[in-house]
Amino acid sequence: MIKPEIFVRNCELPDCPNRRGLWRNLLEPQQGYSLEGRWYCSPECFELAAATAIQKLIGGMGRPQAKPHRVPLGLLMLSRGLVDDEQLKKALRAQKDSGGGRVGEWLRHIGAVSEEQVTQILGLQYSAAVFPLERSKRYLECAHMVPFHLLEATGMIPVHHLPASRHLYVAFGDRISHSALFALEKMLMCRTEPCLGVKSLIQRAIEELRKLPHDTEILAAGITDPQEMAGTILDHAENQAAADVRISGFDGYIWARVFFPPAHTDLIFQAPKTPRAAPPKPSK
Repeated sequence: MIKPEIFVRNCELPDCPNRRGLWRNLLEPQQGYSLEGRWYCSPECFELAAATAIQKLIGGMGRPQAKPHRVPLGLLMLSRGLVDDEQLKKALRAQKDSGGGRVGEWLRHIGAVSEEQVTQILGLQYSAAVFPLERSKRYLECAHMVPFHLLEATGMIPVHHLPASRHLYVAFGDRISHSALFALEKMLMCRTEPCLGVKSLIQRAIEELRKLPHDTEILAAGITDPQEMAGTILDHAENQAAADVRISGFDGYIWARVFFPPAHTDLIFQAPKTPRAAPPKPSK
């Protein structure tokens, strides 16, 4: 909750039921709540704005993502002489017979390539660098930037941060999630750069991060309704006299960060699998 201001501010909610006259605004101190830098005059307005933002995020998660056109991993390996025709056909048959799995994993399973080779080719496929996790533990310095639960759930880790230019390098094991990168940029107000990392080394790094304290994050298990999520966020904003709240989401999770400088609290919710069509309503 922001402190009273001496200047006039208008609530950002278009249908705000608490519209006040000009003289009342001038004579009375204004208290309110900030959501992503936008001011709301009351708990009800803040909660409705937060629930609406969450509903949009959940709706976006339900839309199919367009797949970028990339040369198939197997063909890249074949063209670079890492595998031969027979090895690739064997891996593809195994993939078909099992009903799934990645070609790179099946090529590893039959002993045709190493995990490092798969990662290098993935880097070519995504046009992304491969971060040397075996030589650098800079990820320990970035651990506080993203809630551990999200790192564990998505298999990504921030590996290098440049505060001066506000660049954050994020490593993925096999699939670069652009929705995750967008969410990080919105939350951290930085520019993200994706890179690849050997999957087993990323998992080892995540296990190392698991041992660190995670006092600033709260997993709100069982809360999947947007209005209930908004109410929970409002409770924390009020209890901590928050200066601002930001909300984002990716890969089935809603992430709210409640700022009360110089600290913050992260709230993690699991989004419902089926988006709700009805618009959210403020609680009474």
